[in-house]
Amino acid sequence: MTYSKDSLKKLSGGDKVRTTYKVPTIKFNGNTGIFTKFPVGDYKNGTDITDVELIILRSRRAFTSFEKIDTKTTLRMFTNEHNSYNDPLTVFEAKTGANIKVVGSGSIETLRVEFPQLRINSNLYCLYEDQVYKLTIRGKSRQSLVDKQKELAKDDKEFFEHTVKLSPKQETASGGNMYYFLEYEITGDSDLEKIGPHMEDIAKVMDTMDKEYTETNKRIVNETKDPASDDDEEEEEELMVDDVDASSVTADELKPEEIPF
Repeated sequence: MTYSKDSLKKLSGGDKVRTTYKVPTIKFNGNTGIFTKFPVGDYKNGTDITDVELIILRSRRAFTSFEKIDTKTTLRMFTNEHNSYNDPLTVFEAKTGANIKVVGSGSIETLRVEFPQLRINSNLYCLYEDQVYKLTIRGKSRQSLVDKQKELAKDDKEFFEHTVKLSPKQETASGGNMYYFLEYEITGDSDLEKIGPHMEDIAKVMDTMDKEYTETNKRIVNETKDPASDDDEEEEEELMVDDVDASSVTADELKPEEIPF
């Protein structure tokens, strides 16, 4: 057996190990109606794609907000991914010129009172070109997805049983601005034997991440009751950055579409 510095660093406890799930992404631009796919961890060198047809393997919830405070300062808030309304959440804040930090923890019912600007997104983990991609949808695109899911449920069907074509539709907002949202067309049946291993892999990672966030929330609650020392607080901030897989991203660089959840 051979040893490397990186492997021994993990064993020494000098490198925090947190579960992440890094996959390529597909972005949908609501202003232009264009899809762009990006390699893992790269949100700059994308390739525009059309006629997007995929299989939705799993949907996860997350809450986000974006506010431009002035010409030089933006404030972004986001939560960890989760499965249901009842799951405990951690809220992170990324502000221009500042480190990413934890600003809240608890149920979404409580957090929405403290942070009313938070809006729900769905992160869809999909099989596209035989590879798992993540697609984030919000607003009317998300509502359209919920409507299609209800339609399938009437026939006891699930999204993962079908291939789905994503179709951008243009609409005028109440303020007069034009935007695009997604509609979902069932185009065929999926191969359950083919998608099963992908769904198992996703589930294992997500279950582990959820357990870690449950422990994180418990720790934050306990530290609120019994404040930590300055050294502990510094360590916690580093841990939170690792948790969201954003240790190499500064708040200056962080864009709304680049939040890792």
